[in-house]
Amino acid sequence: MNTQPANGAKPDSAEERRARIAQVVQERGSIRVVDLVDPLGVSEPTLRKDLTILEKEGVLKRTHGGAIAVEGAVPEVADQPTSPAPPQPATPQATKDGIARYCLDMIEDDSSAFFDSGSTIVRMAELMDQPANILTHSIPVIPILAEKPRIRHTLLGGQYRPLGECVTGPITMMGLRQFTVDTAFISVVGVTADGGYVTDVSEADIKRAAIDTARRVVIPLEGRKVGRVGFCHLVGLERVDDIVTDTVNPDLQKWCTDNGVRLHTVR
Repeated sequence: MNTQPANGAKPDSAEERRARIAQVVQERGSIRVVDLVDPLGVSEPTLRKDLTILEKEGVLKRTHGGAIAVEGAVPEVADQPTSPAPPQPATPQATKDGIARYCLDMIEDDSSAFFDSGSTIVRMAELMDQPANILTHSIPVIPILAEKPRIRHTLLGGQYRPLGECVTGPITMMGLRQFTVDTAFISVVGVTADGGYVTDVSEADIKRAAIDTARRVVIPLEGRKVGRVGFCHLVGLERVDDIVTDTVNPDLQKWCTDNGVRLHTVR
């Protein structure tokens, strides 16, 4: 399988590698992990983690030993032009950074927030600097915040879910209901006029409980997820206070207006 550009160079970053994988799976319909090892120059465990991340972003669906394309998904490719070219659209990482920084501006010093699982929210943890009290069920968030002494953080207990890299289940629910937070940042795989969608029922339960405990609910939303549905309906938009996105979308604007949601577009 040829997953390399014409010059034969391997990807320089994880983000570029995932963009390459997304492009190949959309072009071919399916991929196998074993076929990606040599072209991309990384191990099978690393590639399986890449597929997990891309599945959470709605780009593909994992299968035994590989992945298949998701109908309607558009790969985001990190181009490397070798000659002058028109300005390129923002890379997936730049998009996440912009949304993450905007969301962080919503957290006041010494306030409290719930950090859901999800790659954009992990990026929020990486970029966060202000003093606050963070409650989370996301495993990757904890070691990041542990390096930041100004940020107090609490990890909920529960059953570990490898695909979501988070804990879920009744123990998580019981722990979550003991808290009240100022703001909950909730990740979804898609938003339509009917509300937000996720891929897993157990994670949906935790997200709903977090929404119930929060004074303000914010959805960080990459523009490519607008109009996309997932396996499980989460909540209607009337339960959401703010959506932070990177794309001007007339449909999303109407849905937000109809449901009293504040829509923030990152420039």
